Amino acid sequence: MKNGLLFIVLILAMASISHASTASVIWMTITPGARPNGMGEAFTALADDATASYWNPAGLAFVDTTKQELTLQHSNWLPQLADDLYYEFLGYATRIDGWGGVGGNITFMSMGEQLETTEQGQELGTFYSYGVALTGSFGTEVAPGVSVGLGLKFIYDHLYYQDSGKGTSFGADFGVLYHIPMEELGLESAGRVNVGASLSNLGPNMSYGGNSENNPLPRTIRMGLAYIPFDSHLSRLRCTADYSKLLTNVDEGMSIEFNENKWGAGAEFWYYDLLALRAGYIHDTEGISTIQGPTFGAGLQYAGFQLDMAFIPVEKNLQGSGKYNSKYSLSVRF
Repeated sequence: MKNGLLFIVLILAMASISHASTASVIWMTITPGARPNGMGEAFTALADDATASYWNPAGLAFVDTTKQELTLQHSNWLPQLADDLYYEFLGYATRIDGWGGVGGNITFMSMGEQLETTEQGQELGTFYSYGVALTGSFGTEVAPGVSVGLGLKFIYDHLYYQDSGKGTSFGADFGVLYHIPMEELGLESAGRVNVGASLSNLGPNMSYGGNSENNPLPRTIRMGLAYIPFDSHLSRLRCTADYSKLLTNVDEGMSIEFNENKWGAGAEFWYYDLLALRAGYIHDTEGISTIQGPTFGAGLQYAGFQLDMAFIPVEKNLQGSGKYNSKYSLSVRF
């Protein structure tokens, strides 16, 4: 037994990144974008920036018609445990007139350097563990205010240098987004309302050295609601709520399924397209322990650049070095 691999499993489990005990590539459940994270990790019914390919590819159909956008996020993941665990996300979104929006993302998860030993404790050396996922997405409007989206991805997981520790798979994401026609309902003064849903990471099990048994992808269903009471050059407010559920253990019984889920809600207020303030709340019971608490965030935008930051709660056993993990994103529009 290689205790370096055991160390990886323990770290990720303690972090409750693994929301289901049988899911592989559990780092794919980490939510990208400091902006969505500051809003209670609720973004399925909004999905209007370069992170849309993760949250809901249908949102790509409504991205800005004149801009391309890149978003880069860096997170030191669980600095309470190690200094070489980190998460990187690069997202892209643009629009093609007459077709819809295209986008994609590259996700990289560093699981750090591990010490390999024999069963007797003799040190054999060190090795590095990491995971990479590449996604390409497309969203298009199929009816006024209604869009659908599709994403295709390739996943590579490098837990160990031997073939048995290297895994590959591919998957698909599907999404739908509906902008409710408030004007037709005579409610134009009430603001805008969106509803959205997505299915993520649908595909075959990860195959490690030819073995794919008990290695399902973290298949996830999300449903979201967004309410925008006002939106002007002076100020705008967006309120969001999400419910998500992992589908890897759906055979455990309906009572357990309803108890094991994740939901979040939040809001974002922009002043003069310059300064944003965000707050929210998350409640996650899909891991080995419950993660719940408020989220906070802020953003600053100027001349095509946007810098965002967010603070999200961590599992109680890891709060000795602070109750929150931080995330930072830089977006560029050109």
